[in-house]
Amino acid sequence: MTTYIPQVDNQSSVINAEFVKMTIYNQDNTTSVYTFSSSYKNETIDGVVYLALGGLLNVGAQQRDIRVTSFDTSVTLSGIGSENIYIVMATKLKGSLIEIYRGFYDSNYNLVNTVLRFNGIITSYTINEDLDTDNKNDIFTIVVNCSSYKTILENRVAGRQTSPSHWNEYEGAPATFDTSMTNVPNLTNAYFDFGAPVTNQGK
Repeated sequence: MTTYIPQVDNQSSVINAEFVKMTIYNQDNTTSVYTFSSSYKNETIDGVVYLALGGLLNVGAQQRDIRVTSFDTSVTLSGIGSENIYIVMATKLKGSLIEIYRGFYDSNYNLVNTVLRFNGIITSYTINEDLDTDNKNDIFTIVVNCSSYKTILENRVAGRQTSPSHWNEYEGAPATFDTSMTNVPNLTNAYFDFGAPVTNQGK
């Protein structure tokens, strides 16, 4: 599906901002949503208010491919005070959902269009701390690294051990047990000399 963006069609300059939405899944099965943008003012998109961070927010490059590709990006939050560092330290940030939109403004600086540019998972983050000697405050810079869903699926490792206990780990009553792996333990360390009588059984 092609998304037409009039604000970039035959334009010599484009006025845009990045909008980031993080959905953090808490241990008590609730979610916490944090939204912020590189805009100069707070904006509301689909009923959600995005806090204006201006130049304190930097979003890494995103690939522009026709087909779905695997790629990573990053989101940098600068000048974060110690009162907001709990977002990273007190929540399970890794594994959270992140969505990055690009918003386009008209010549009067009104937000008129937004397009989803990235949809993925937070895979890691780093925290840098600096001391503001003038105000005697700690300034934190948070770099959040994100991977697209395609990258996550490609790196997914899944499977089950070929043993009766693992094969029936999630089954119900014994009558519903899967017996396809019942004889696997009997084959352990068995030697098969194909084409000849069995010798050295058990070696």
